[in-house]
Amino acid sequence: MSEKYRIGTIAKCVGLKGEVAVNPDTFDIARFFELKSVFVGRMDTTVDILYIESVRMHKERPIIKFESVHSRDDADQLTGMLLFVDEKDRIELPEGRFFIHDIIGMSVYTVDDTFVGNVQEVLPLPAHNVYVISDGEKEVMIPAVDEFIDSVDEKNKIIRIKPIEGLLE
Repeated sequence: MSEKYRIGTIAKCVGLKGEVAVNPDTFDIARFFELKSVFVGRMDTTVDILYIESVRMHKERPIIKFESVHSRDDADQLTGMLLFVDEKDRIELPEGRFFIHDIIGMSVYTVDDTFVGNVQEVLPLPAHNVYVISDGEKEVMIPAVDEFIDSVDEKNKIIRIKPIEGLLE
């Protein structure tokens, strides 16, 4: 099976005809209008393909109607599922932007070389993403904004952060 790239999470069903609202995990949410199908599942290794009937936007969120989903009950079964695309539908990111799946697992150090932990999860919140970092004993959350992120070395899988007092406690 080819590698899959996460582009969103089904947040909830919308209306009675089987539409779902998607929390996008992608730089370009307009891309949902170009997709003919997506892979849907709890993880990228166990997915089903769903064909897209229509897409509309509501409050900066894609609302998708899949061809095989005809009722609110059908759509409700998809809540919490992740959406993936394969290589042919992957987009190129601008300089300094990264895919969530590339960030997860990266080692995180402060600018003075103190190990903080590894990125366990990326929470896509309305204002900005938040990195959930764990060293195996404690977990911290770091906003993914320039004020806290000094650098991201994608090749070596290292993130350097500029913590403020209390951020790592």
